[in-house]
Amino acid sequence: MSVDVVRCVREGSASLGVCWDSVDHGGLLARPYREDELVLAVHPEHPLAGRSRMPFSASLGHEHVGLPPATAVHQMLHRAAARSGQVMSYRIIVSTFDAAMRVVCAILGFSVIPLEVAQRCAKTGEVVTVRLTDAWARRRFVVLSRETVPLGAAAERMAEHLVALAAARRGPGSAGRTGAPFTS
Repeated sequence: MSVDVVRCVREGSASLGVCWDSVDHGGLLARPYREDELVLAVHPEHPLAGRSRMPFSASLGHEHVGLPPATAVHQMLHRAAARSGQVMSYRIIVSTFDAAMRVVCAILGFSVIPLEVAQRCAKTGEVVTVRLTDAWARRRFVVLSRETVPLGAAAERMAEHLVALAAARRGPGSAGRTGAPFTS
């Protein structure tokens, strides 16, 4: 979880960490890494499959395929449900996004997962994705290190590689800018 990553970098048990930028990482150097988007992965026969976009709260009348309570996604979804005055209902809790996709493909529910994961099955027609209109569904990740402790050569190369890789994904003109802002 992101809070554990921050703690490990702060304590020095890890030179680098990658986590959501929404966690308090004050006092650490945070370089933009990448973005992703959480979507509903839905079997084509599910009633929600005909929607292209919707707020997360509109999914709460259906059973979800969820991740364990200790995961950041689980906690974030429960907070979003509580803000809408509703609760989550689960058909099953699984251990990974890949396991969630297998359950969705078996027409046993739907799951909130990263778009990149869902697209693997969407290409084969096994699932469709429904974009969430909630702002929290767009996640930003950062590469963390301690500002006051110089990185070793290998860790610095790794940080530079991750930042350059993310800049290349964002498109032309952003490669090599380690302080480049996220796209919107």
